[in-house]
Amino acid sequence: MLNLMKSEQYRFVRTLSYYFTGLLYILLMAGAAVVLYVFQQSDPGFRYGNERFFYWNVLEMLPVVFVLLFTFPVILMGDHKQILKNTAAYGYSRPYIYIAKLLVILAGFLLFALVLTGVSVLLGANLLVRSHEHALAEYSSALLNALPVMIAGLTTYYGLAAVMKKNTQIIIAYVLIYFLPHYILSALQGRFSWAAWLYSHTPAYYLFNLYGDISYAAWEPWASGAIYTLVFGWLGLYLFKKEEF
Repeated sequence: MLNLMKSEQYRFVRTLSYYFTGLLYILLMAGAAVVLYVFQQSDPGFRYGNERFFYWNVLEMLPVVFVLLFTFPVILMGDHKQILKNTAAYGYSRPYIYIAKLLVILAGFLLFALVLTGVSVLLGANLLVRSHEHALAEYSSALLNALPVMIAGLTTYYGLAAVMKKNTQIIIAYVLIYFLPHYILSALQGRFSWAAWLYSHTPAYYLFNLYGDISYAAWEPWASGAIYTLVFGWLGLYLFKKEEF
């Protein structure tokens, strides 16, 4: 297992798309921070040129990041069947292949997230006014709430990529799994109490309300993320073991 993980890690860290994705997000965050800084310098009455508003803008980007997480599974899946066929030829079992790739992807994502978080904090603290004493604590709590949802999304993307061949199919299935129930439950929550409860516990709800009702560290996002991670992670493994390549 360790040798397989080392091999996957070697391929992962040498894929340029991993770094291009990180660079793109850093440029977007830097652009937002610089724009707020320039407006604040040119207009002292500009009320949005502060650290808290910048963090709020970064959190607003997370639903987009959530959808674009397909980049990471694609790095290790690549030309799906040929890569998996070569790996299996070395005698590794399918569960080992599936789990090793998933662990490497999750480790790569956590490193990615830590770097982006560090960059955003540096930008906010050095360029913008601290107008709220607890801005950084709120931001940290919101990111902590988003972490299990992101991991669940990444695990689901990976499970889909393990059994589907086309990125368009993966993205469509992913959007249907995570966002369609959110909007259906939103339409039903006024009629049924169970729909209102489910609506407020979907991953999409947590993504869209990071600075709303759950701007504190809470267990509910972790429970919801864990359920999605276990269900779709297991389903992906089950289907992957039946895959022909």
